[in-house]
Amino acid sequence: MSDEEIVQLIFEDRQDMEVILSDLEELSIYESVLKYGLSTKKFLYLDYRGEQSMEIVNYILDYEFAHNLELASREELEKLGEFEYEYVPDKIKEVNNLIYPKKYGLFAYPTGGDYYALFIAKLEHKSKLLREDLLVDEWTPPKERCIQYYY
Repeated sequence: MSDEEIVQLIFEDRQDMEVILSDLEELSIYESVLKYGLSTKKFLYLDYRGEQSMEIVNYILDYEFAHNLELASREELEKLGEFEYEYVPDKIKEVNNLIYPKKYGLFAYPTGGDYYALFIAKLEHKSKLLREDLLVDEWTPPKERCIQYYY
């Protein structure tokens, strides 16, 4: 899959794609996507220990507002905010169970560090997103070099 196709599956806006792809002279596609996602808050960054408050719920609300859609009801989001978990993937699974009926998923972009870079994307792109090895790092386990979907 080409760099442009990867970026298009994560960021649907053409302007986002242009900014990311223009950075490729200095950065790899992996680094450019991660940098852009962080700087624009289109990725949700969580420490491996989890949320400090209701960061995932707020991220979903922001995504809904930006895309003029509803992924979950207010009641479902309140329950999600109260969800107790030990590890971040447990909460991601809960989110994916919640937004699956709307054909969206919360994906984890590889970071090679002690934090999660999460983004929401349409499930129709799931198989393409999951097979791409983005992080080239011999110290990172092969499974963690790819985008992940927890369910």
